[in-house]
Amino acid sequence: MLDPVFDIAIRGALAALLLVAAWHKLRDPIGFWQAVSGYQLLRENLEKPLARLIPLVEIALALSLVVFTSSSLPLVTVMALWLVYGSGIAVNLLRGRTELDCGCGGIGADQTIHWGLVARNGVLIAVTGFLLFPAMTRELVWFDYAAAGFACLLLLLIYATAEHLLRNAALLDHEGTHP
Repeated sequence: MLDPVFDIAIRGALAALLLVAAWHKLRDPIGFWQAVSGYQLLRENLEKPLARLIPLVEIALALSLVVFTSSSLPLVTVMALWLVYGSGIAVNLLRGRTELDCGCGGIGADQTIHWGLVARNGVLIAVTGFLLFPAMTRELVWFDYAAAGFACLLLLLIYATAEHLLRNAALLDHEGTHP
């Protein structure tokens, strides 16, 4: 069983990641549509509607993570979203298309796809999967909520650090392949 403090912290961090991702996509809808189009995984007439729909789905999932805490449906849907994103990246890497903008947005943006992003999505799936374990039922006190808040911030800092490391590793690898 999962302690409710961890449940709250992980849900909060995942919801924040989804909201930031949605905000980035809504802030630059044309850039995101071009990123979706660049993957060449959909018929052309589906790319723009999907690019408009994805941030709305991310917002809905973020909210459902914190509202519907007793349902596994939001968790499974978020895991499926991470899987679709990682699979889209993997398919294009296997095609040899390494110069694509990942469409991930976030800190610094302009990140091309690489295997580290596929691994990142695998970690996100695993972390989301932890929430499928039932949370213990116990009375929470103010300290539990404070601990959950700090744990949520710590998870977000770990994620941001990992993103920077992945981006830097990809840049260094990219520099090493050009004379």
